[in-house]
Amino acid sequence: MRYYYPDYFDDFKCVSGKACPDSCCHIWQIIVDKPTLRKYKKVDGELGKRMCSKINHKTGLIEPHGEEHRCEFLNDDNLCDIVCELGEEYLSNTCHTHPRHEEVYQGFRERSIAITCPIACKNLLKRKKPVAIKIVDTDEKDKKDKYFDKPLFDKLTYIRDEMLSLSQDRELSVYSRMGLLLGMAHDLQRRINSRRSRKKKGFIQKFIPSHPEFTTGECEEIEKIASTYREEKIYMKLVKLKITDENAEASMKKYLSDIMFTLCTMEALKPAWIPCIQSFLNVRNELTDEEYLKLQREFNSEVTEIELEQLLYYFVYLYCCSAAYDEMLLAKIKMAVVNTVLIRELWFMKWLEDDKEISIDGKVEMSHWFVREVENSDENMEQWDSLMQRNPRFSLEIILYIIDGIKEI
Repeated sequence: MRYYYPDYFDDFKCVSGKACPDSCCHIWQIIVDKPTLRKYKKVDGELGKRMCSKINHKTGLIEPHGEEHRCEFLNDDNLCDIVCELGEEYLSNTCHTHPRHEEVYQGFRERSIAITCPIACKNLLKRKKPVAIKIVDTDEKDKKDKYFDKPLFDKLTYIRDEMLSLSQDRELSVYSRMGLLLGMAHDLQRRINSRRSRKKKGFIQKFIPSHPEFTTGECEEIEKIASTYREEKIYMKLVKLKITDENAEASMKKYLSDIMFTLCTMEALKPAWIPCIQSFLNVRNELTDEEYLKLQREFNSEVTEIELEQLLYYFVYLYCCSAAYDEMLLAKIKMAVVNTVLIRELWFMKWLEDDKEISIDGKVEMSHWFVREVENSDENMEQWDSLMQRNPRFSLEIILYIIDGIKEI
């Protein structure tokens, strides 16, 4: 078994109680694993009665309550009654590991620290040195999964390493890096599509899926693409892609507002989320394009490229190899870039709302809130991925136009 994880993975420490600015024990559903459920059935007293009545012992779901869907066992001091009374060994797997996450692939495990946690998010945004990925091989064996596309996954791990390296190339503007990542993903997607066209199709493939190897020619092209997209001059060629006549008159502000609006169409985990986005959109509508650009120039001094680099790296690491399941690499890299740009825009709106002031805590608040709303809902993640693939608001031309607009501010 091979394990991948960022170098800060083992250093993370949870901050409990009211010291945590936004507890992970609310907003989303918590499922207790079966071994832990068996332990809970043996608990006596008042806590045992609460466990019996408030946990669905068939599904393991802990019934949340209140407007913020707080866990039944999260007390007024934001501490877990289970831990306080029984100790951490009685926590479920989910509660014990969060915000640590492990993505399971055949023979591989990719670990990360989710920035849905405000402490993890703050640590990432404050970090100055580039993140490094650690690789550890063990003797563990994994069951072979006939549905897992191993040839594609192997190629994606190579692609991801190249993309992560590019995302940390500080000789280039972070916005140039975003554009180059999109261009690389676009060209690589064509090679993935070429291989997909050779897959066997038919009824039998529902039971015995076809996972053809990449041809020698395709492998050479993939390596050439990965090495080519490392230069500023390639980025300049990319941004010359023309916006369609239908959208030619739209401004960067309008494009970003359209993207921000899509957040209002998704499931809101926190009741205040959609009103917050709607308030931002109302403020934006009152600004002329000239006023907006002038304010953006003022705001530029509040953002460092290293902060954006850390976010970009985080999302590329998280999403790239998940294309092994649907072959949609371009959509995954679009998502990584759009998330980074959108978080920057949420910082801008927060700065504007707070009389042109924003602290690291303000950046953390908007960053982890956005990621929590999108990633802590399977429905939202599916919709976000689908938007990247099909919605014209997220076309490659428009995203590149936005990136270049911000770069030139």
